[in-house]
Amino acid sequence: LSQEVKPIRYSNFCSKYFKMENFELEDAVKEVMDGILPKKSRKIYEAQYDTFVKWCCQRKLENVNEDVLLVFFAEKSKTLSSSTLWAHYSMLKTMLNVKRNIDVSKFYKLSAFLKRKSEGYKPKKAKVLTLDQIDKFLLEAPDKDFLMVKVALIFGVAGACRGKELHELTISDVTDMDHALLVNVRNTKNNVDRNFIINNSNKNGIDLIEVCRKYMALRKPETTHSRFFVRYEKSQCTVQAIGKNTFGKIPQKVAEYLNLPNSTLYTGHCFRRTSASLLADSGASIDVLKRHGGWKSASVAEGYIENSINTKKIVADSIFGLGVGNSTESASAHQV
Repeated sequence: LSQEVKPIRYSNFCSKYFKMENFELEDAVKEVMDGILPKKSRKIYEAQYDTFVKWCCQRKLENVNEDVLLVFFAEKSKTLSSSTLWAHYSMLKTMLNVKRNIDVSKFYKLSAFLKRKSEGYKPKKAKVLTLDQIDKFLLEAPDKDFLMVKVALIFGVAGACRGKELHELTISDVTDMDHALLVNVRNTKNNVDRNFIINNSNKNGIDLIEVCRKYMALRKPETTHSRFFVRYEKSQCTVQAIGKNTFGKIPQKVAEYLNLPNSTLYTGHCFRRTSASLLADSGASIDVLKRHGGWKSASVAEGYIENSINTKKIVADSIFGLGVGNSTESASAHQV
């Protein structure tokens, strides 16, 4: 005969096996919520939240509501650009949700205010290099002065690299496969690891691999760190790794050598934007662009394709009857 199974009373079961003091629960929740913040920019998020808290304290505001945030961002809008306002909004939205369980996304008047501030705003973007300008620099700039800059240019454009990614590149991330160089990019801004190839497909016959090998061969054996990029002076590499701020100035050095106007606009994002622009001009699809740049969203890739000169030429040719399938005969056939 089967024995009668007595039902377990939930309250007794919990009290016996899952007893947890309130402070333990709060600590557990805090640990989980803190994990929501992005590791790489956590300090920036916390600094933005601290700024808001201090602002509230100065005005003796205890409760946070939509009106408080409206006044806060209205004051900020007097000195900050639209893109910066949106960045601060995004960070504060996350922090208020984590710290105070406030859902700022439901503050529709605030989002409407920020959208209105965005009207007519055109963000400043790093200028890009053309393929002819890249070739001219690689062919004409003397190696004794610009070898490291050339390698940074090749890596940056071939892999759509950010300055920070070039700075953090290590010697183990670069593999010489005889016919090409395989480069792995890790710990990226959007947490999408990617890799790319450097080969000699340049139309002007520039040996990109040999340029890189020449620089790699000059690395001193006594270098104690693993950073790939080291300082280059008087045709020799030193043991000192290149700082991240230096990479932000390298595109400007290229522009200055080429005597390009507004050379200061060739900022640290130049190589990445140049890479995406050249790929879009080649007719690459959105999926190819997304994989190349490691973008999770298609919107950035769509922007490069939309602004591609070659894409605009194809549209113009199609409008005036020069595109494929737009001949006079096909047009007449549609009219019948």
